[in-house]
Amino acid sequence: MFLELRVLVLIVILILFVFFFKMLQKQKLDLKYCLIWMFALVGIAIFCIFPSLMMHVSNLLAIGSAANTLFLICIAFLASICVSLTIVVSRLSSRMRKLTQNIAILELERTIKKEED
Repeated sequence: MFLELRVLVLIVILILFVFFFKMLQKQKLDLKYCLIWMFALVGIAIFCIFPSLMMHVSNLLAIGSAANTLFLICIAFLASICVSLTIVVSRLSSRMRKLTQNIAILELERTIKKEED
């Protein structure tokens, strides 16, 4: 990888790191989601600083090309993000259904109480 490209990638990583940190400070992003992206950025930075490491990982996984290894890592990362967000959405949906049911019960109890008075 050319030195100019590596420097550019590291600058973009630094900008994204600051962006996620600011989002965390403004409480627009939870810590657990912010950490996932920050760890990913650190991983990209490591592969950018040590490009021969990608070839070692490719050889370890018996993949012929470092680019294919990079695509595999990216796909695995994005799939894990999708699974994580699916779990979060499922939990929130369940909580919303329970809250809606509790509100309906409270409103029913209030109307029954009003009718008794």
